[in-house]
Amino acid sequence: MADTFKPGEIVRTSGIYSVILEGGDNEGRTFNATCIEGDRFPGTRTGAGAHYELKYGAPYSYRHPELNPGR
Repeated sequence: MADTFKPGEIVRTSGIYSVILEGGDNEGRTFNATCIEGDRFPGTRTGAGAHYELKYGAPYSYRHPELNPGR
């Protein structure tokens, strides 16, 4: 099973995460979201519980060694 993360935890790896909703009418519903290292995983608007699973890790463009954004 993939590592899972809860809303409010600090994102350690930037990338695309699967958001899996828990509870109520949304149980098991999933969608993708981009989360950036150092931010916190957000809660949901519906108030349903959620957890996050990393699908594709990718460095934030400003931290990528091959890019020089805005300079």
